Amino acid sequence: MPRAPVATFVLSLALAPLAAQDPHLAAIRTWFATPPAERGPAPGADIALDAAAVARWLPDLVAACRDGERALGAETLPPVTTNAEQALQPHERKVGSFTFPYVLLAKGDKPAGGWPLFVCLHGGGGNAEATGPHAWDVNDREWQAQKTLWARIYPAPGLYFIPRMADDRQGRWWFDHNQIAFDDVIREAILFREVDPDRVYLMGISEGGYGAIRFAGNRPDRFAACGAMAAAEPLDTSPPQDMRNVALRIDIGERDTMFDRVGLARRMGDRLAELHAADPGGYDFVVNVQSGRGHGIDYRPCPQWLATKVRNARPDRIVWTVRPFHSRVAVQNGWLALAAVPATMPLHLTATLRGNALELTAELEAADKPGTRLPATQGRVHVRVDAAMVDLGRAVTVRVNGKDRPAQTPHGNLATMVQTLAERGDPRLCFPAELVVDLGG
Repeated sequence: MPRAPVATFVLSLALAPLAAQDPHLAAIRTWFATPPAERGPAPGADIALDAAAVARWLPDLVAACRDGERALGAETLPPVTTNAEQALQPHERKVGSFTFPYVLLAKGDKPAGGWPLFVCLHGGGGNAEATGPHAWDVNDREWQAQKTLWARIYPAPGLYFIPRMADDRQGRWWFDHNQIAFDDVIREAILFREVDPDRVYLMGISEGGYGAIRFAGNRPDRFAACGAMAAAEPLDTSPPQDMRNVALRIDIGERDTMFDRVGLARRMGDRLAELHAADPGGYDFVVNVQSGRGHGIDYRPCPQWLATKVRNARPDRIVWTVRPFHSRVAVQNGWLALAAVPATMPLHLTATLRGNALELTAELEAADKPGTRLPATQGRVHVRVDAAMVDLGRAVTVRVNGKDRPAQTPHGNLATMVQTLAERGDPRLCFPAELVVDLGG
């Protein structure tokens, strides 16, 4: 199967923006500057694109998206600075009624392909007896510890987003308000702070590590890699089968037995090893049990390992358990998307795209037979593609739940590029064409 090289994003943006004078560009810029709820269909549905035209259009679309988001007030991250004293002054981010103090710290020089971005989650957690959202001194100390680790051991180059927990009375880094905040920060960092979309990482210590593993199992396409230090999660909260395309590292002390942390880590490693043996193209992981250590471990190996990983935005296979993560349900995962939140969940999707052949499995769990899955027969799955994945303009064979379906021929279209870029603000998840698979046949 053709693969998009790592340098695709950088090279595409370096191309001359030949579409700059196109009369459709003004409409696209206006569309991006319109609040999402008021936009209507993406413009450009009548503009067909071949692979060369896609590359020419991408820089203009990214610029239009950036300008539109800026006009809508979406640029809120502080400027990147190497002045540590200035960078360490806290800023605040609001999500609904929640407020996150945070710092954005740069280390080293920005690479030619853009900054690696590390989202760093502190330990501590929730305290129901705290007198206010930021009243527990444990979370204050743990937040400060992250900034100290940035100065002493976290790798360069890197841009480090280090938030403080929004509400000590609730805790939990994977709650909805955190999901929204991280999505927004990643989007802004890509569009406005020169972050490489394929080098975004999530790591945390203790409570923060629990969050990192949960995101790996529930939002795997957000990150190149996730790292948990002194933390572990059960298989049912962080489904390892969904981690096919995100690297995961767990560092745990062999004596860290509280809450069975070391046991949970070992079981996660055993399951990921089974999955990798069955599917060697995925499931890149390390479970490092540190000898003689308890809950206090050596934090140096994890961030160094994460920094070597690069997201493959176009893997040949996606495994996706569609279900609520806290209460939010994602409707995109890499090059897959759903037309709507499924009426019945969990929905188990496995999509394999090799050459011009798509094989899709969509299953639901039988209500009267636990552990048994039945074919899903309702809903639509959108399969986004480009010339690095299939031969545009040539038929793609389609097989759903073991049965052949009529072949579909994908054609590049400007509106599809605009829509997919708007969804995530991620140029590497901007696609010119899609197949639409009706699960009902």
